[in-house]
Order: sequence, then structure tokens, then C-alpha cells
Amino acid sequence: MDLAKLVAMLQSAKEGSEYLDYAVQRLFGTAKPVPLYTRSLDAALTLLPEGWTIHRLSQITNCQGGFGGWIGEIYRARDAMIPYPSSAPAASAPLAICVAALRVRLAEGAEDIGMRAPATDGRSQRIGS
Repeated sequence: MDLAKLVAMLQSAKEGSEYLDYAVQRLFGTAKPVPLYTRSLDAALTLLPEGWTIHRLSQITNCQGGFGGWIGEIYRARDAMIPYPSSAPAASAPLAICVAALRVRLAEGAEDIGMRAPATDGRSQRIGS
């Protein structure tokens, strides 16, 4: 399973599960036993990329006196503006942090692949603006 499919699966999940924890583990870890990435805030925080931290973690209202899920937003202190989505709604707090962290990893990976081209002298060179 690739990272984009995993992010979509986590966003649509109604709750964390052992299956989702194993799916995350296959891409990002080798720890035994498998951490409860989608069911524990502590484990979900280990997925944050280096230099990133939680900006906001809050419940989403359903406008009927109850709550309809969670939203997690992460940020990198050195950036005045983050060029890609770093927040995510999800059914639970750990899922929201997982999705936000994996969306950032997905965007950073795409940026590294799509925005770099080999130069003629062997060094990588930034293309685009």
C-alpha cells in the first residue's frame, strides 16, 4: 500500500484499529510490538516529521449540540506559511494526528521528487519557482 492510499484510508476510518496500525507500521516502522498509531496519541505523535509539532487538536461540532470528530493541525516553527495541507479531520484524536502527519510526509516526499531535477554536473538543482 502506498502512502496516499493509507492517508485516504485513515481519513475515512470510523475508529482506529489493529489493521490500520499494521498498515502504518508497514510503511514507517519496525517496532515490536506494533504501536497503537491510530488508537493512542502517544504513538500517533511518533509519526510527526522531524521539526514538526501540534498546533491545534480539537473536536469538531456537529452544530446540534454534539461533536462530529476531531481536527489535528501540525506546524513547523521555521515556516511562516506552510505550502501544503497540514491539518486533517478524522473520527478520533489519534487518527487526526496520524492523518495530518502522513499528509505532511506525503507532501514533503512529492516535493522532494517533483521539485528536484539532476543538474548536468551531478548536483541536484531546484526547478520551478
